[in-house]
Amino acid sequence: MTSKESIQLDENQQQNGKSWKSFLKVYLVLAVLFFVMFTMRSTVTILQVFVPNLSSAFSVTEGTIAIMFTIYNLSAAFVSLLIGPVVERFGYKLMMFTGMFIFATAVMFSTFATEFWMMAITQAVAGIGAACFGPANIAYAGDYFPKSKRTTAIGLIMSSFYIGSIIAVPINAYVADLLDWRWGVRTMSIFSFLVFLMILFAIPRIKGKKITSLFKPKESNNDPNETLLTKDKHPENIIELSYFSRMKQVLSNKYAVGTFFITLFQRGGLFAMIILLSTWLNAKFQFETTTIGIIFMGAGIAALVSNSFFSWLADKVGKKAIIIIGTSLTAIWIGIFPLISFTAALAIVNIIILSFVGAISMGSYNAFITEVSPLSKGTALAINNTFGQISQAAAAAILGKIIYDLTGNYTYCGYTAMGFYIISVILMFFFVRPKEIEKYNALRAKNYHLQENS
Repeated sequence: MTSKESIQLDENQQQNGKSWKSFLKVYLVLAVLFFVMFTMRSTVTILQVFVPNLSSAFSVTEGTIAIMFTIYNLSAAFVSLLIGPVVERFGYKLMMFTGMFIFATAVMFSTFATEFWMMAITQAVAGIGAACFGPANIAYAGDYFPKSKRTTAIGLIMSSFYIGSIIAVPINAYVADLLDWRWGVRTMSIFSFLVFLMILFAIPRIKGKKITSLFKPKESNNDPNETLLTKDKHPENIIELSYFSRMKQVLSNKYAVGTFFITLFQRGGLFAMIILLSTWLNAKFQFETTTIGIIFMGAGIAALVSNSFFSWLADKVGKKAIIIIGTSLTAIWIGIFPLISFTAALAIVNIIILSFVGAISMGSYNAFITEVSPLSKGTALAINNTFGQISQAAAAAILGKIIYDLTGNYTYCGYTAMGFYIISVILMFFFVRPKEIEKYNALRAKNYHLQENS
């Protein structure tokens, strides 16, 4: 081998080594982002499975326990509304590990609660933590992964919601039967602290985007060339967007606002039905906690397959069709599955089908949200999270405390959830328009300039 060939071989080996390290880094980031959402969803789902245990432990009705989730959601909603521009100012990573630490600490304290009000307070604090890391996590993924693979990546991250049902729920349900529900929740708190360390050491910091206006609003005119001339001829007119200007920039985006209202009617229905699912299975079919955990595991597997496949498909054929079809199927099935669950076997099959159709649009819709307001991704996702948390809080209160407590009829809850979903489907036809949104944001972007923060 000549010296020239040897040098070329060394260069190829170095290049292959860099490519391999880059490959590992991308998947390490994907894994950590996955575990962030896995921790949050698994903890909430475990508490949903433990509703009968919590009702007995605190001597309150199961409808009252549902209020605990309302408190969690309202806390997260309030903080999300305020924190969006803060996330973009200080960076996604900082908000992720700060939020995870708050969440893990609150969950740990909840396991020592002796009264319902103590449990409610810890859930309010946990909601604050989730509001910090939830939107930041998805916004980070939206910036980190290329557009051609974004839906697949976000779909895999969101599949953590279902893998939590497959892995964490059965294990912790078994721990609860063996020891106590407190140990089932405590296990998730310990894992949350481990995820906090993963974020701290494995997630690279993405340079934030400082948005500046190319001209002061009061000095603008209707000249279409103004935005092209101001930067060069009038640098004194360049201003950085303030906290409230950033909020205004998102709230003046008609597609972003439309998306928020879609989330308002979409997210709560399925969430509330799942909260009451363990109660319904226990009351109608006398299933024990471990059995319910196994049912959740089967439902999680179905949802994982659905979400992963349709997220990949959305990158190939487009998100709009997947989002509308998935939401429409969920609207139909969520209303009728309690009605036709005549036997325990039918109920289990119907729950698995519900999980499958409910997961069809999840990855696609979350990827879509990251693209609605690209200039202020973190702010848009935080406000969207506010609407989602309000949706979950309202649905849990309406379906749990009002409808189920007063009637004891799970079917009536399904009809109400169906109504929420039908409204969201109607709104989707007006606002889920990826091509129009891309053109709309390109025109808006002419008035702004992006600078990389160091």
